[in-house]
Amino acid sequence: MKAEYGTENRGALREVVIGRNSSVWRKSRANRAISERFKKAIGHDEVSAFTFTSVDRVWVFSYSRKPAENSRLLDVLESAAVHEVVYVSSAATIVTRLTRCYGYPTVKQIAEDEARRRLNARVLILGLVVDRVDELPPGLNAATLQGAIEEFLLAPRWPDDGGRSMRLFKTVDVPFTRAWEARLHRAYSELQWVVRYWPCVLRPVDVMLRALGIRWYGYVNLSNRLWNTTTS
Repeated sequence: MKAEYGTENRGALREVVIGRNSSVWRKSRANRAISERFKKAIGHDEVSAFTFTSVDRVWVFSYSRKPAENSRLLDVLESAAVHEVVYVSSAATIVTRLTRCYGYPTVKQIAEDEARRRLNARVLILGLVVDRVDELPPGLNAATLQGAIEEFLLAPRWPDDGGRSMRLFKTVDVPFTRAWEARLHRAYSELQWVVRYWPCVLRPVDVMLRALGIRWYGYVNLSNRLWNTTTS
């Protein structure tokens, strides 16, 4: 993560959130300073009836599994000529460099690309959001602390180099406390890398891991591995 950022003149912008039911936003609005500043928060299904203005900075926390519905949301923002759009994306989208077999990262990447292309949107990239580091699963994690999100909402800062995206996460390595799980993780990671262009063939294994209460499988594991390589 960059150490230096460009500050931004907030001016008379009205902060509008799309995705009032997202878990990240529900936690964020409990911060009194945020609830006082962000007066408008709507759901995805309310976008078409909401009156956006040219002084709105719109934070898009919401997404649909259907790309066409995400496009319609962007249609409304484009027609309203809002001041700025911040699309909240996921670190998991990095897996689309290898594969598009996973639904969530693929849909998020499509929406992110479209928001950039049509609205010149800024992109805020979040990892696994937790309140504390000890809530993370073992292994490598692209992680974002809830407190960091709240700080960013109150004082958004973007790279000085003119970049329009912010990686608001860090790669955290959490040690395994169970030897058998460490061995399982190592074996799974090696197998997933062998089939990295077709990792969804491991879905039956993912189902079993989920049943065991394990949280590092699937695109989470693959994206963490890719980010560790990218940011190291």
